[in-house]
Amino acid sequence: MIPRSANSRAAAARMRSRGPALEAAHAAGRTSADFPYRDDMYAPMQQERRTAFGAELYGALGTDRDDVAARAAYDAESLRFYGAPHVAFLFVSSGRADARTPEDVGAYMQTLLLAMAAYGVDSCPQGLLSFYADTVRGELGAAEGKLLVGVSFGYADGTAPVNRGRAGRAALATTTTFHG
Repeated sequence: MIPRSANSRAAAARMRSRGPALEAAHAAGRTSADFPYRDDMYAPMQQERRTAFGAELYGALGTDRDDVAARAAYDAESLRFYGAPHVAFLFVSSGRADARTPEDVGAYMQTLLLAMAAYGVDSCPQGLLSFYADTVRGELGAAEGKLLVGVSFGYADGTAPVNRGRAGRAALATTTTFHG
């Protein structure tokens, strides 16, 4: 299955030119995730890694954990695709939303990200964009499809503080169990 996505430059331009639709939806609390999200969906080890990465990210930005305004400003930047000139939205067919289909899209996205990196293009998968599926569909004129994720891409600004943060790698033994 090949995931559908809008033309990246046109999608980013359309999303920007029609006003801050994602920011407005975010400010109004109009979330519409096609796939439910809960913090408890992560195992304790994954939650620890998420927390550590958040501390690394916000530390690079100079943002205190309790600085709600600064964190909201960072979310707003995310909803503007971090200034990237391109964005792809990965959807699955509305009629094909079983567990295997998102796995296929995840494999596709990994291949897409690796291919971009091989060509020197930087990318950022953005789960937050999927929290506003109805807004994205409306802005793109997409009548159907379940939004899994957005991917902003272009060339990173090496001087931006956010690009100083790095996610560490977990040891294989802590993430994988081999049987047999």
